[in-house]
Amino acid sequence: MTVAKHGVSTDTPDRLLIDAGAVYTATDGNAGDPDVAGGGTLLGATRGGSVFEVNRTIRRMDPDGAKGPVKGFRRVEEVVATLTVNLLEITEENLLKALPGSPDLSGSTHIVKGAEIDDDDYIGSVAIVGTITGFDGTTKPIICRLLNVLVDGPFSVPMSPKDEAVVSMVFTAHFADSDLDTEPWEIEYPS
Repeated sequence: MTVAKHGVSTDTPDRLLIDAGAVYTATDGNAGDPDVAGGGTLLGATRGGSVFEVNRTIRRMDPDGAKGPVKGFRRVEEVVATLTVNLLEITEENLLKALPGSPDLSGSTHIVKGAEIDDDDYIGSVAIVGTITGFDGTTKPIICRLLNVLVDGPFSVPMSPKDEAVVSMVFTAHFADSDLDTEPWEIEYPS
């Protein structure tokens, strides 16, 4: 048997995740939405890329007598899934997403203010849609999706001379109150 000295194969060029992708939001939170077939709303232009991240804290349960980790003696303690988006395109709708609890501005003075967060402030789903090189990214994308989403973290608008503001938004998935076992994220790989 020959031992490989690298991981490159003839299939490698068809298995690369490329470019910045596009971020979509949908209000219904169904696993099939948002998608590139029109099930969601495009968030807008980004700069500096986006990061989809799933942090799973896995507890090791060491029984007496074990000299190290034991198969089957692990459990998931916490799951926090996020999508960090560096948004270049600033709209009133995006400001309302970035500041959950802000009142609906339709027909008002268009002043964004803070308020308490209620169930209507959650975004059903947020997804970043990208391209794997071996697939047509417009009809067979990779979709990294979060469910029951709020934007967390500080809100800041960095403005500097001769540059455009980029607002960083951290979308955080939340477990459904009716199902505390199903993790609120998924990755749909093209088939």
